[in-house]
Amino acid sequence: MSQLPGYQKVRFVGYAIPTTPAEMIAVGDPNGTGSVAGTYRANPDTSTDIDARVRQLKNAVDSAVRALPAEADPTVLTVFVAPEFYWHGTLGPYVFSREEEDPAVTILTALQAAFPVRDYPHFLFVFGSVITTRVDDIEAVFAASSTRARNDVVTALGQSWRATSGPLSLVILDMIVDFVKNCHAYPNVEVRNRALILSGGELNGVLDGFDTTVLTTEKYYDSNEDFLLWDVTNAPVITEQMTAYPVLDLSGGDFKTEAHDSKAIFRVGVAAPANVAVEICLDHTDRRLRKSIDLNPWPERADGIDLHIVPSCGMQLHPPSVAARAGGWAFNCDGQYALGAAPGAGTPQSGEIAGVICAYADYVSPADTVYAAHSQLARVSTAARMSDEKAPGALNAMFDAVPEVDVSVVPVLGIPDLDGYFAGGAGALHIYGAVNPLPLRG
Repeated sequence: MSQLPGYQKVRFVGYAIPTTPAEMIAVGDPNGTGSVAGTYRANPDTSTDIDARVRQLKNAVDSAVRALPAEADPTVLTVFVAPEFYWHGTLGPYVFSREEEDPAVTILTALQAAFPVRDYPHFLFVFGSVITTRVDDIEAVFAASSTRARNDVVTALGQSWRATSGPLSLVILDMIVDFVKNCHAYPNVEVRNRALILSGGELNGVLDGFDTTVLTTEKYYDSNEDFLLWDVTNAPVITEQMTAYPVLDLSGGDFKTEAHDSKAIFRVGVAAPANVAVEICLDHTDRRLRKSIDLNPWPERADGIDLHIVPSCGMQLHPPSVAARAGGWAFNCDGQYALGAAPGAGTPQSGEIAGVICAYADYVSPADTVYAAHSQLARVSTAARMSDEKAPGALNAMFDAVPEVDVSVVPVLGIPDLDGYFAGGAGALHIYGAVNPLPLRG
């Protein structure tokens, strides 16, 4: 295993590829409290599906490498992030029985083979997230009266919402939202949503050493649109109203103590390691990392999160949620929507987005503008104070002026069978600091 020197600088690569379902029908505002119907593009054979998605990532990563300086600088950490839901099957989550290997393990093994440490020595990869569920007999789950009843109710309400307008449509939408929330309390299946993290060097906990190059972290907040309300092709799928994520115990903070526990905060590098936190999509809205500020037992008073990473499918950075320390960075890569106006897609932009001063870039599918993605980078000038944003004396994170950073937009070649897996095209790379990397710490 390579021994990384102390990192002094960082660059960010966002793989802006749409990871939403295909043939989407909005029910309400999917970027708000709404949901979607649609269908999942995937191969029914899990091994074939995983192989295709690895091949597409290989195209993206190799395109990024070609856009960077030829000689890798051991003081520069390159952080590559793909969106949430990059990995999924025809039913939504990959389904496996207790006799079968967890698909997350299968994917990590494939990723280690495709991206060996020797070839990517100073990369930190956050390869999106994978959704999985362990079920011995999925057909029995689909046939259960509880499953059929909740799916029938939601489909009927959704179709009624589409057929109405005015105040009645708002009433129906409220019924859908409330019903789905109630169903989350009585799920048919438990789904895990895990970010897949690889490094070209050592990964460890803040307090615990586990000397690995592979980690996962897990999401707990199930939104109204993490899964389809119904499949528009009438195929059986695991719907939003069937699911729930596991309850995670974060009462003692969010430091990882094992490579594959649910926690979010870890270290990369050996000498002067960087503190990294990966927070998946809606956990950011729930202030997951912000809530841990007063719970995390940092070794030194001045310690904190250097890199706050948010892979998502329907999220952007929010001031009350950013938990990086002063001089640290917050980076979001999203697979659902663009931040700016459509004419600016593909051109690096900057400004204030929902209270966050940032550099950002969008991708909009040239074939169908409903499919979009974005990346967003901000630097913290004043760190958030206190876990409870409503407590007396609490302060949300504040941000520096727009980062002075070179931003490159690089097209990505699609694999020959891309349309069978991604509805919005091959996406694009947004590279922040390709030529002039950014200071890692303030």
